[in-house]
Amino acid sequence: MELLPYKGLQDLYAMLDLLAEGRRAESPTYYVHRGDLQWWLFYTDVPQEAWQTHIRLLKEGERLLGWVLLSFDVGAFDVYVDPVLQGTPREYELLAWAVGQMSAFDEVQTVWIAENDASRIHWLQENGFSVDEEHLVLLKRVLSGPLAGPALPDGFSLRSSRGEADARLRSVVSHAAFGSKKPFEEYWPRTLRFMQSPVYEPEHEIFVIAPDERAAAFCIIWTDELNKIGLFEPVGTHPDFQRMGLGKSLLFEGLRRLKVEGMNEASVCAVSTNPAAIHLYESVGFEKSKKLLTYTKRKS
Repeated sequence: MELLPYKGLQDLYAMLDLLAEGRRAESPTYYVHRGDLQWWLFYTDVPQEAWQTHIRLLKEGERLLGWVLLSFDVGAFDVYVDPVLQGTPREYELLAWAVGQMSAFDEVQTVWIAENDASRIHWLQENGFSVDEEHLVLLKRVLSGPLAGPALPDGFSLRSSRGEADARLRSVVSHAAFGSKKPFEEYWPRTLRFMQSPVYEPEHEIFVIAPDERAAAFCIIWTDELNKIGLFEPVGTHPDFQRMGLGKSLLFEGLRRLKVEGMNEASVCAVSTNPAAIHLYESVGFEKSKKLLTYTKRKS
């Protein structure tokens, strides 16, 4: 089995299309949205020239059959194959290759698996992985019917990002919302790099702006035109503005925009240990769809 290096945007688009095709085939492996991959790759402190070397492609001629993403900075990996190869020796070869690569660098190896992906769960268990208690919760919401949310408090407004000009503005809210321990001056350039990347669309990032012109909350929406499914990733509210209903108003705005862009459904993920986030999503009509399990292999 020969795996080829990632060479740039053409390969990225092929990887994104494979994710969409897998979802259309209703393969349990393909819970990952096109937006997830773009967010993982481009919102990172790992230099692009470095993470590009951690992707390997399985091709047949010009056709992409599968890919492996090694995330050495977090000790995790992802493997995706054409749906017709799921549960076959070729998929298991890719998984074995990824595990072999990770074992040389990390004390911990992690992969996320949908709870109904029986064949991959069996393979992981047979190869020394065990499930962690913490997991992700995938929630979904149909976009039919009215999408009227609560009005914003007086003086607050909604607007799209202005791109790079808003890099520091957005970084202030995300730095606080997600409790980053990194000094702000080291934190905010990551947002700027993401906004300069080829996957960033300013009209897909939405802000709630406070009366004092601070960003109070933000989210990014992503689209999958093949399956008509949208995604929220990430979503955050600055602690100074929590419990004001801003998150609800923001999410409803995102839902409306996704519907305008032709999406029929929206999805979002939350960590199982964050009941506040799950409650927020359920309050705007999202329903729990499935668990995304964390499987980990630790060196003895």
